[in-house]
Amino acid sequence: MLKKPTYPITFLRTNDMVETRNFYEKIFKFPVALEQSGCVIFQIGRYGYWGFCETEKEIVQPEQVCLTVVVETKEEVDEWDEHLKENNILHTRQPQETAQYKIYNAFYKDPTGYTLEIQAFAKDGRPKGHEDFRNECNCK
Repeated sequence: MLKKPTYPITFLRTNDMVETRNFYEKIFKFPVALEQSGCVIFQIGRYGYWGFCETEKEIVQPEQVCLTVVVETKEEVDEWDEHLKENNILHTRQPQETAQYKIYNAFYKDPTGYTLEIQAFAKDGRPKGHEDFRNECNCK
């Protein structure tokens, strides 16, 4: 019988590792979980990871990638929006309700051009197991 995966890692390419690293490490305060030759992996929450690997290849249509950070409340989305504005990261869509998905969210661009979303689920729109992540997480 197959065992469940331990955790996910999403790997992405970047043309500017210094700028990407500063963005996620300094502005978002995501801890570096592992450094490899040409790659850095950030821990996102308790169980998620994003890895960025430097490349000289052209990154085509980076806006089609959406990296989402889930927070607990609408107020936290607004707090993130203020924090990002203070760091000169402007939203591409201001925080607002998205009734179709029962979320409150905002969108930004990272240094590579990837779409970055901060969102909070409405209580009746949360995925199964959502509460387990928050109860186990020592995230700040």
